[in-house]
Amino acid sequence: MSLTTLHTSTSTSTAATEAAAARVAPLLETVSRTTRSAVLIAGGYFDTAAGIGAFSRNSFALGLETGRAARRLHRGNKVVHDVIVNDLGMSCSTDVCTVPAPGSPAPEALDLAPLDAAAAAAGVAYSVTRERTLRNRAARAMKPALRAPELDPPFAREGDEILFRSRTYAKVLAGVMKDDHVVPRCPLIVAEYFARYFARLRAFPDCARRHVIDINSLADRDKVTKGAEIYLRTQGTPEEEIVLVFADAECTDPIALPYTAQDF
Repeated sequence: MSLTTLHTSTSTSTAATEAAAARVAPLLETVSRTTRSAVLIAGGYFDTAAGIGAFSRNSFALGLETGRAARRLHRGNKVVHDVIVNDLGMSCSTDVCTVPAPGSPAPEALDLAPLDAAAAAAGVAYSVTRERTLRNRAARAMKPALRAPELDPPFAREGDEILFRSRTYAKVLAGVMKDDHVVPRCPLIVAEYFARYFARLRAFPDCARRHVIDINSLADRDKVTKGAEIYLRTQGTPEEEIVLVFADAECTDPIALPYTAQDF
């Protein structure tokens, strides 16, 4: 390789590294550079019906870049990665979802080959969270509150609807009653995965702060913002922050919106 070729190759590599650093910097703006933090990055979301597409691959790559940058911020930072999979057989972009009937087939095996390859190349591991599991957990968590004469604020029951008294939205449908069963809607399912994520981060007691960086498509902004509010107002602690990231399929210009319980 000639010196000219080597110089060009090095310059290209440096430019790519700088571009990646600039892209992920807003996602980590609130992560301390002086104290240890536990960071969970959720990227790679996909629907089992459609399979792994451009948004899944690109948001997973964005998450890997963000993880590398988070580790560079402080040597004591703990970083974990997770992929949320919609295996409910429905679209969850709005509050109103059609949930499969009880007794529907068990979730199928997942083909994660593209994500496995990207994780292996980056030298990291990741976990997978199924929305079917989150839905069931959210339903079980709501049942004790329904046994009381009245739901504790910020929830209220109106007929068959379970409403969350949001300080951001006029109405948030958290769930509905079908006979004696609680059927969670999208915001409650999202709140459940935040609860699951922060429970994992508490396994690092030496970290003063906990951050969940959640990479989403622009179409899901309302449901994840509602879910973040539900979690932070009902279970969040002062040490916890949710960074909602919104991006198109290419994930070239992500928008990061950090939230803590004080924001609601």
